[in-house]
Amino acid sequence: MNERWAEASTSQGGWDTELIDRKHAWLHLLQVSVGEVEQDEPSSAMLPSRAMLPPHPDEAQVVLDVNRSFGIYKQTKEESVMKARRRQLQAVIQGTLRKYPTLHYYQGFHDIASVLLLTLSPTLPEEGEAWPGAEDRHVVQWSLDKISLHIVRDSMSSNMDPILGQLKIVRNLVRAADLPFALAIERAFGQSQILVALPWVLTLLMHEVGDLHSAQCIMDFVLSHGPASIHYLCATLILWHKESLADMATKQGGRPIEYLDMAQVHHVLAEIPPLDADELRFALLTQAKQMFHSYPLRCPAVHAHTILANTSVLFTDSPFCSDTESLRYAALPGSAHVLDIAATPQADHDQVKEKFMPVARVPRVLLLQRMLPFLSRRNSAHFVLATWLSLFFGGSVLSVLLAAQLASYP
Repeated sequence: MNERWAEASTSQGGWDTELIDRKHAWLHLLQVSVGEVEQDEPSSAMLPSRAMLPPHPDEAQVVLDVNRSFGIYKQTKEESVMKARRRQLQAVIQGTLRKYPTLHYYQGFHDIASVLLLTLSPTLPEEGEAWPGAEDRHVVQWSLDKISLHIVRDSMSSNMDPILGQLKIVRNLVRAADLPFALAIERAFGQSQILVALPWVLTLLMHEVGDLHSAQCIMDFVLSHGPASIHYLCATLILWHKESLADMATKQGGRPIEYLDMAQVHHVLAEIPPLDADELRFALLTQAKQMFHSYPLRCPAVHAHTILANTSVLFTDSPFCSDTESLRYAALPGSAHVLDIAATPQADHDQVKEKFMPVARVPRVLLLQRMLPFLSRRNSAHFVLATWLSLFFGGSVLSVLLAAQLASYP
């Protein structure tokens, strides 16, 4: 069933065309059972018990963010609807933070919670009521708990270290797909990470999408492919801007992309196309899925396991990771989840280039003059064979020198 949902999330028309019950599928993927919720936390005690817990230190920021939420969705344009939804949103975010005080709220988490709320509780409560029914508040609350513990836990760490690691993974994905373009934008950003992807990772793109249906389709993809899937979406969006940056460079005198101003590059990359258009959204999800299968996290091109530790949410998203285990990881300092988050923009590339630059500057005639006496002492038959093999496999002058050295052996 999970494979069917994952496949359908990138099909033309998505889950709606496949007639998939989104609420049922999300609850299944998040491992939320209505029956278990009602048994574990009865409706008479569930939310009141959380409300009675000590306030979380981040609740002041929650209130500020909630007060500016739901302004982009047509479903919440009416003032009365917006107020009711904001009360629900504040209650569930505070409920999660109070139950799991080791989690840290961040700006953008409310965007994820907003989409979750409108999807799992689409019916408005009656006047004077907070929720349409006990089941709605149960499933929204528990689903937000699950997303916090198993999807965006790294974002809710004590510091930004795990997210810097995730941005490095996005960079590696761009490198794997298009190395020259990746090195160009890395040079433009200097020693910084590709920070344009920061809000995309933190909000799972929920803040960047202006309509609820498109946000739901992206969430379908993320929930059915796991927390790492957002990085493939981010890398795809960055790659989409290659032509735009090339055009900008051409207009500025034909300079290479890497010599563009960082602010200009950031501005271009930050412009996300309107994903409410079905064709664009389908293209984004399809290309991200192709990259997802071509470059797994642990492949040599990405080597995410050398960037983030096994305690990162990227490596603990299996169904066998319990809430208790996830909460134990959440209690660790952010630095405990990282191994190597340094930006290191094209450092290796530059070192290799500088190492061989002197050889590249040596005039060919002078190089040949110095080589001739050396070559005359080599086994000519072996040398010819070794040189031919070297050039056949894409060798250069350095390869010829190596061939000469090898030819000296009997």
